[in-house]
Amino acid sequence: MQKFLGVFERQLDVKGRLALPATFRARLGTSCYLTLGTDNSIEVFTTEKFEEEADRMQALQARGEISMDRLRAFSARATAIEPDAQGRIYLDERLRQHARLDVKGPAIVMGRLDRIEICSVDRHERSMTAGEQEFSEPVL
Repeated sequence: MQKFLGVFERQLDVKGRLALPATFRARLGTSCYLTLGTDNSIEVFTTEKFEEEADRMQALQARGEISMDRLRAFSARATAIEPDAQGRIYLDERLRQHARLDVKGPAIVMGRLDRIEICSVDRHERSMTAGEQEFSEPVL
């Protein structure tokens, strides 16, 4: 299965829409799911991957590995969407608040292998700095 790769800086428009990169749109198809992501991000899933992730979250909750509140937030904030003709997706206000994104402001759209992650520029820079530092350390 082809992976989502790369980092793209985008701008939200006045309506809270964000244009996905063409390579990502082709892989998503005509619909996808948005939901809360970890570390103040928004996660974008293919329909198939969202079903897998929802099943995984239910199993984690059933085993007591995550709280019912986390499962509720994941499912309550999940939204099925269809990108418009220009490849834009609408990020509702709660998702934007979670990711600390402003309308008409910048956002980072990046591939995270099996999903797409949307986050603020600041959060992305912190994450990349930390991740690149880990790659600089020797593996034992």
